[in-house]
Amino acid sequence: MQAGDMTAAVDALAEAERLEPNRVLTLVALGLAFNKRKLYAEAKPYLVRSLEREPESVEAVAALAESEEGLGELDEARAHALRAVARSPDQPTANLVLGMVLMKEERFAEARDALEKAAAADPTSAKAHYQLSLAYARLGDEARSRREVELYQKALREVEERLQELRGQAGSAPAAPRP
Repeated sequence: MQAGDMTAAVDALAEAERLEPNRVLTLVALGLAFNKRKLYAEAKPYLVRSLEREPESVEAVAALAESEEGLGELDEARAHALRAVARSPDQPTANLVLGMVLMKEERFAEARDALEKAAAADPTSAKAHYQLSLAYARLGDEARSRREVELYQKALREVEERLQELRGQAGSAPAAPRP
């Protein structure tokens, strides 16, 4: 999603939150939108509020873990990722966050296991494939590392193709070709 599209989404969600400030779905969506833009400090309060209202929301717990990891709050991120994985072992965001935290702790084999689950749960996740390539590289498995880099690049191409398709459907001008 392009920055302008995400900004418009955040604006629309903020208006929805203003109209219904306690609607959990809107709070989680705002948190996810801010996480997507790497605005983790802005995302966190919405996710905390959503969990105050619906503490068992696996998606909100996983998104909160992502915000915390992005803010460098690794202990909290690990705890929330583990909480989400305990309820939903294949939750892609929670496994991704757990893998990233474990990578920072240089626990590469454990990170690989979590990242493999993240990539299996969401094969289109470029970030999961990229992080998994790093884990394999740290473990000395260059062949698998290269394979994950290829999957990462493929995921990026597919996102770009989908964006081009959506732009075409919306009648907007296509982006300049890449060199």
